[in-house]
Formats: sequence, C-alpha cells, structure tokens
Amino acid sequence: MKKLSIFFVSVLALGLSVSCSSNDDDNASLEGKWEVYQDGTIVDGKEKLTPVVYEGGCNKDVFEIQAGGKFIDHYSQYSNSKCNDYTENGTWTRKDNKITVLYEGDTSGDNGEILVLNKTTLKIKYTYGVSETYVVEFKRI
Repeated sequence: MKKLSIFFVSVLALGLSVSCSSNDDDNASLEGKWEVYQDGTIVDGKEKLTPVVYEGGCNKDVFEIQAGGKFIDHYSQYSNSKCNDYTENGTWTRKDNKITVLYEGDTSGDNGEILVLNKTTLKIKYTYGVSETYVVEFKRI
C-alpha cells in the first residue's frame, strides 16, 4: 500500500462526493485478502478507472485486512529488470463507511470512503485537499 499511497498523493482530479453503493452486502466484511484490481479518479461525477498493470510479471499487490485492526500489505516493484517483493504492516479502523489505514512508523494515516463493499469487491475513494481524488478497487481473493 505504500506504493498506493504514492498514487494517492500524485493523482489530481476534481473532488466530488460519492455515497456508499446501494448494492453493499449488509454482512460483507472488510477482513480478508484483497487484490488491487483497478485505480483512477472521479471526473465530472464519473469514475475513470483502469486495470492495474503489473510491470515485468511482478506479483499482484494484495492488501490483507486482519481481525483486530491489523493489516499486511504485500506488493512488488519492478526495477533493474527484476521484481522486488515487499511486505509492510499497519493498523486499520472503520466507522460507518470511513476507513483509516496507518502504516507502522507513519504518523498520519490515509482516510478513505468505502464506496462499495460486498463479498467480491471493495472500492475506496481517497480525497486529498479539495482537488485530489484517488479511487482504488480491490477484488477479494
């Protein structure tokens, strides 16, 4: 997710309010393993998402949300013609459709709005300031 945090800050778009999806499952849980599937922005009230491409055949990024407010972020980065795998830990909290993730050693967390949560899909919108919005969609694995 550190890699995603970089995306959060670097993506600029008009920040728009989007409510939680009506197709959310009442008993869907955040806990589980989630593969990063698509990401993008919201422009003129419409999501502009594209599939995440993993350069050089690297492993897919997986965000593992555990019980007790813990998470493990598994991600790969391609550099010098090879894939390097990394793991980072942190904590998460949820209140209604708001989620906060905080990496170990970090002092400020990323605050997001859950747009979709069901048995197969988790979609979160992050807004930074008034003009930066980032949307990431995960698929449960």
